Amino acid sequence: IPMIKFDRDRIIQVLTNLLSNAIKFTEKGSVSVITERDDNMVHVAIADTGFGIQAEDMPKLFQTFEQLGTGVGKKTGGTGLGLAISKEIILSHNGKIWAESQFGKGTVFHFTLPIKERRA
Repeated sequence: IPMIKFDRDRIIQVLTNLLSNAIKFTEKGSVSVITERDDNMVHVAIADTGFGIQAEDMPKLFQTFEQLGTGVGKKTGGTGLGLAISKEIILSHNGKIWAESQFGKGTVFHFTLPIKERRA
């Protein structure tokens, strides 16, 4: 993966938010961070084998003050701001952020950041 220019503190904040959620919602199993180059983008994925997200809750994911239930009676806490803030940070870097989930099997949060290559 090439070196890219970004606001280090803000991207650390995104990674902290996504990893914290993955750990919070994974009682058994694993949390993985995968990075790869995808054309002129760096693609980062945080995958967990946790509770997953119900299909009807997916549109609410990046909304301010939204807290989704786990569907297993576990109270998880939080402000409901982490994903909304993460989305704003990634968008301000001209990137994209999204999630894929299978309820009961886990979730993968993805984000991309552009690579600005020097042209001679």
